[in-house]
Amino acid sequence: MTTQQSLLNQIADGIALVRDGMVARYGEKHPEWTWIHGLLADYFDTVRRAKGEGKTVAWVNFGAIPEVFWAMDIVPVVCDGVTGSACMVLPDGASKYIDLAEGVIPDHICGNNKFFVGAAMSGDISIPDMVVQQSSPCDSNLATYPVIAERFGASFFCVDVPYWRDEASFRYVAEEVKRLVSFLEEQTGRKMDFARLQQVMEYSNQAHDHILKLNELREASPYPYSSIETIAEYIPILALAGTPQLADYARRRYELTRDRVERGVGSLPREREKYRLAWIYGALAFDFGIMAWLEREYGAVSVAHMNNNFVMGPVEDLSNMDSVAMGLAHKLVDLPMGRECYGPWETYVGIMIDLCRRYRADAAVFAGHVACKHNWAIIKLVKDRIYDELGIPTLVFECDVYDPRVASSDDIKGKFDEFFETYFE
Repeated sequence: MTTQQSLLNQIADGIALVRDGMVARYGEKHPEWTWIHGLLADYFDTVRRAKGEGKTVAWVNFGAIPEVFWAMDIVPVVCDGVTGSACMVLPDGASKYIDLAEGVIPDHICGNNKFFVGAAMSGDISIPDMVVQQSSPCDSNLATYPVIAERFGASFFCVDVPYWRDEASFRYVAEEVKRLVSFLEEQTGRKMDFARLQQVMEYSNQAHDHILKLNELREASPYPYSSIETIAEYIPILALAGTPQLADYARRRYELTRDRVERGVGSLPREREKYRLAWIYGALAFDFGIMAWLEREYGAVSVAHMNNNFVMGPVEDLSNMDSVAMGLAHKLVDLPMGRECYGPWETYVGIMIDLCRRYRADAAVFAGHVACKHNWAIIKLVKDRIYDELGIPTLVFECDVYDPRVASSDDIKGKFDEFFETYFE
């Protein structure tokens, strides 16, 4: 391996150690924990080996559709997943690369983007062949990924997503999907194999069919997932949609969860599940352990999360490229965060109210990422609407989901202590 792969090697090795630890500690007692970490470990192993195997590599943001990349034998590196995983397994988390980036870009840029700017500057990660993102909803992505591509000589493509969500918008995005395929063909010198794409979409459909069924099962009480699992599936679904690995995981996870719901078994015993929390913004990547702490300290289970709110169903018509592109357009627009955080503010508040209602939340949590100015502008309106319609309080606090120096784990736990003391004790 080259020295440029040192960052990916550290992350892949770290995730593999976590997986092995899960297997050794829990075995068959909690097979789902080993399954999810196994998916992550295998994915990062694929990512780190890609360059050495001569594969085309694309950095993609959370709004990209991995199916078209896997169908063309391109390895999609989900930037948000790399940063989040670095926070979990590197000794200093993401801070080294954030600090490097802040020497050349404004500090108000998202920590995820700063991480990749710093990593590219340091030479600890190899530059991809291309960078692909969607335009909605993140201004920080738009401000950094094109610059990274230009500065380091990678090709760049942006899938344009309109402000409104109507049939005209979906038709427009479907054409953007086809433009993306043409871009990938031009960059690789290979034509899309439509039969391969159909197979990839079959795997994607199988996974998303079970994910929709899992959404319904996760409404149960006691909650059949652990709180950390509520967000742990986010990166594998973003990165591995279209692969047999994700299809197999989703099927096994559905069967296991269905059995637990039928037997009334939850992550916490029914008598210990006191509160149900819906996280309506922000995933604390630098310390997911806070959610386990909430279970232990307050019997508060994190039952829903905006970033794991996958609502896309299977693409029904796989007979031709036009219908596949339209199906992928609907999926792209409905990906978490892209679905909630573009268009008028009523879109966001309506989806968050539905999230809290469906999962019967006792409280909402807004972990306000410092870089996401668009949501900070409306949170008072959102908090009031949630209370008026559902009668539940919302905890609001500021943080950087990748950098604990903005608000530490102890600071955030203190916010929860005050919140529970005020509203529930």
